[in-house]
Amino acid sequence: MNDLQNFKDALATSLYDMTTKEAIEQNVCIQCKQLPTFYSEAGKAEYQITALCEPCFDGITQE
Repeated sequence: MNDLQNFKDALATSLYDMTTKEAIEQNVCIQCKQLPTFYSEAGKAEYQITALCEPCFDGITQE
């Protein structure tokens, strides 16, 4: 694992008590800890990157 991934994992664990990989493996949103909800294909794709469901991602980005 490289330094950037270690940093990202440490940050996610600090904020959410799990890494994005763990959230995706458990099929939960890293923020709300619920089954991920999606409204669009873009939301599904974003979940694979951030482990945030679409409503949580939209709340963070104010979309």
